[in-house]
Amino acid sequence: MKNSLFGVIIKVNNIDLCRNFYRNVLNLGNPVIDSSFVVEFQINNDFFLMLEKTDARFLEHESSATSWSYRVDNIEELLYRSRLHGYKLNMEKRSHEGEILYRCQDPEKNIFYIFNNAPEDSAS
Repeated sequence: MKNSLFGVIIKVNNIDLCRNFYRNVLNLGNPVIDSSFVVEFQINNDFFLMLEKTDARFLEHESSATSWSYRVDNIEELLYRSRLHGYKLNMEKRSHEGEILYRCQDPEKNIFYIFNNAPEDSAS
């Protein structure tokens, strides 16, 4: 782990499936750490996102109290990559303090939000 100021650690059961999703669909690029139990993406100098394999089947991914957000340049391109890699990315539109966010889920139903700089984008 690089000396980052901030990071998110997401516990996942299928690390291979999630690695593919975060690398190819969310377009985070190749991980800086890539093993069978930890995958770390360096988002920028101050932030990392880590996937940590767990065998705990009792995790309630979909109702987790924690989620994270990610700014993308083009939401339509993200939807295209999602379909290209065989994922149906359901996006639930939300408003938060005047900003439009889209609630999404990774393949294990971990919640994250995406947004972009456009005042209103066409994703639904």
